[in-house]
Amino acid sequence: MKKDFLWGAALSNVQAEGGYLEDGKGLNVYDTLVVTPEKGIPPMFCDTAVATDHYHHYKEDIDFMAEMGLKAYRFSVVWSRIHPLGDDEKPNEKGLAYYEDMVDYLLEKGIEPVVSLVHFDMPDHLLRTYNGFLNKKVIDFYAKHVETVVNRLKGKVKYWLTYNEINLAPYQSDLVAGAYCPDNMSKPELFVHLSINTAIAHARAVEVIKRVDPQAWVGGMIGHAPFYPLTCKSEDIIAADFKNKMHNYLPFDIMTSGQLPSYFLNYIQNRNINIKFDEKERQVILESSQKLDYLAFSYYQSSVQSSFDDITDFIELEDAILFDQRGLKNPNYTANEWGWQIDGEGLRYSLVDLYQRYHKPLFIVENGIGIDEKLVDGKVYDDERIQYYQKHIVSLKRAVEHDGVDLMGYLAWSPIDFLSSHKEIRKRYGFVYINRDFDDLLDLKRYRKKSFYWYQKVIANNGEDLSDDIHY
Repeated sequence: MKKDFLWGAALSNVQAEGGYLEDGKGLNVYDTLVVTPEKGIPPMFCDTAVATDHYHHYKEDIDFMAEMGLKAYRFSVVWSRIHPLGDDEKPNEKGLAYYEDMVDYLLEKGIEPVVSLVHFDMPDHLLRTYNGFLNKKVIDFYAKHVETVVNRLKGKVKYWLTYNEINLAPYQSDLVAGAYCPDNMSKPELFVHLSINTAIAHARAVEVIKRVDPQAWVGGMIGHAPFYPLTCKSEDIIAADFKNKMHNYLPFDIMTSGQLPSYFLNYIQNRNINIKFDEKERQVILESSQKLDYLAFSYYQSSVQSSFDDITDFIELEDAILFDQRGLKNPNYTANEWGWQIDGEGLRYSLVDLYQRYHKPLFIVENGIGIDEKLVDGKVYDDERIQYYQKHIVSLKRAVEHDGVDLMGYLAWSPIDFLSSHKEIRKRYGFVYINRDFDDLLDLKRYRKKSFYWYQKVIANNGEDLSDDIHY
């Protein structure tokens, strides 16, 4: 790996901070999210009042990151901490000061900040009053928010991400896009409108960042899960190809080409969906495509896709594939307790596929495994996590060293424990264990897991030695 490779870690502040309504923060869509349980072991949901109290422990947590040797750390500026309602005339100064202090402390510790600008944290007021990114007024509020944050942190933050897992907006619209599907709107219509509006939001953010800080590097980001055909039948191959285009490629195709791709326009036309997409919006998307520096993605698992033998109508069939809820499993891979299948070499496949398609530097900004863990005598032996990372780092090294992929860095998910996207503390991702239960905050004390020392070693030797020979 090149010497300036950005080994690091990442988290979502809205899932870690707590500090519920402290220092002027407003409610956001994660605070008010009504959780739909994942399949797997029984859920243990938490509220966001404290989470893992990163708001009050961020310097301690960053000290752990520095001890691990992180070269980069991705975090998110919570929108509702800066603009509590979202349509506020003036930002919340205490929120801005908090994140500036965090950036300053990271830089003091020699850690490069990577900042996400919307990550499950749209102010709840924008959902209730405007229906989020289904309303183009919210794009204007977002652009204003981005300008406020970048003005404050310009010259200190080099790497920006416009929108976390933008491709998931149509699937988890309340959490990712701050929008509910209106009663008179079909799922395909919601998919189309949110895909276009979030693409405009991304483009507006790129324009703002490059105008305010021309030296900054700006990337778009998706939640990537490659879909393999379930069988070698041509119907399944066609189904997987369609799913990959619509689920994985669509946002990047728009971001890099500066226009809506033909397969997406065909989808719209075949369903007689009326879209509002004016010349000014087309122009900002086009111009932003010429300013984009890199493409980022999360990777946790691969998936499989098959066709539906009992559906003969092509429109109905495509929509069934796009919104497939069958939970098909690949028989070749094992999974964690929540059924997330572990496919390390799928990361190499994804890197090669995305690099060949877009020819832009790539950045893995999330990769990790959720495990139901227990603290025993102050220790957590998380060899399962180490094995997961070993597989994925071997895979990315092959993509870089053998396949020639231009990869900027690798950010593990996550440096510390926090609530999962489903508000669970039982599903832990961190290198550092935080002592709380789902119904008892306990003492919130931090403990290094075995994987902490393993990743420390990996970073120190630039990924050359991945062996699990840690004395813990």
